[in-house]
Amino acid sequence: MSVIVKYFYEEPVHLEALSAEADPDARRHAAPSGSLGDLLRPASYYLAYLAGSDGERTGLTTAAAPEAFVRPMLDVLARSRWFFAEPDGSVETPADPAPLLHHPSVAAALAASAAPVDEAALAEVAASERRYGIPALRRLLDAGATVLFPEPAHDGWDWSVFSASPLRERLVAAFRAHPAPGVRRFVLPYRRARSEHTFYFERWTLDDLPDWIEEVR
Repeated sequence: MSVIVKYFYEEPVHLEALSAEADPDARRHAAPSGSLGDLLRPASYYLAYLAGSDGERTGLTTAAAPEAFVRPMLDVLARSRWFFAEPDGSVETPADPAPLLHHPSVAAALAASAAPVDEAALAEVAASERRYGIPALRRLLDAGATVLFPEPAHDGWDWSVFSASPLRERLVAAFRAHPAPGVRRFVLPYRRARSEHTFYFERWTLDDLPDWIEEVR
């Protein structure tokens, strides 16, 4: 089987909604519907989730070579400085972010920003359970940073990526600019892939894809 890289996107996404999904108390205090609810509706951001498999292993960083996703991601964020925060909250600036993107074992969070990053906010999101780090994540995004979190997979890691600006078109263009022999890359809406069957569609329907899954060639 070919190596599979999957790019799930949710554009836009409300960070408070992510917190509410994990916290019933947050759901009860969500903004009401109607005109007042629209006025109080939280700001929108953009979420990407990069995953991968190769038939034997499940996990982007284990299954896929760097050219399949690292170089495209670096292209999308080419004019950025990079920062990483370790689980203890310490923040450093890597000379080369590529090894961290491919082997993120020491990074609790990565941030790419054209301006100096709010290191206290990055340390907070790295050291906090995700739903409790939402305010700090918002501060980073509102300042123009893109924030990446390694997500544990069965083998290796996947990546979730949060941004204040849309990512989908830029990353698809970067995929096309960097062919990866032996790799098939797909783009699909995250909300259509919430079940295990749809998230791991390559196990069941790779040769008969629904129209909402796009293969990038």
